[in-house]
Amino acid sequence: MSDRKQTITPPRLRNDPLIRLVAINGAAGVCIAMLVMGGIFWANIGNLRVLVSKAEDPVLPVLMLAFALVITLGSVVIGSAIMLLGRQEHRGNPPGGKLLQALTADFQDAGAYAPVRSGGTRKTG
Repeated sequence: MSDRKQTITPPRLRNDPLIRLVAINGAAGVCIAMLVMGGIFWANIGNLRVLVSKAEDPVLPVLMLAFALVITLGSVVIGSAIMLLGRQEHRGNPPGGKLLQALTADFQDAGAYAPVRSGGTRKTG
């Protein structure tokens, strides 16, 4: 046995960019959900503010609405941030790939039409 001690260092979650991405965007999703919930109660959509204020236990419906909004809007914000990870800056090129450029090109000026012969076989070589 060697006298060397093996030290196991815990991974630094603060330095992991993916964890930071999820945490920051998750917090943004929670903030957006709370703003939406405040807007729902402020605008009294579906007479919800009156129903909650006259409920026997008004905390439960507020928590249920908050939970649903946090799950939904938090997932949307985190998912959109993850989907945008592979996006690269377009330096002078229009956004989209070659397929998008081909679909939006002016086919008459680009000469995209090619005569097609019906029947027969194609010779190669």
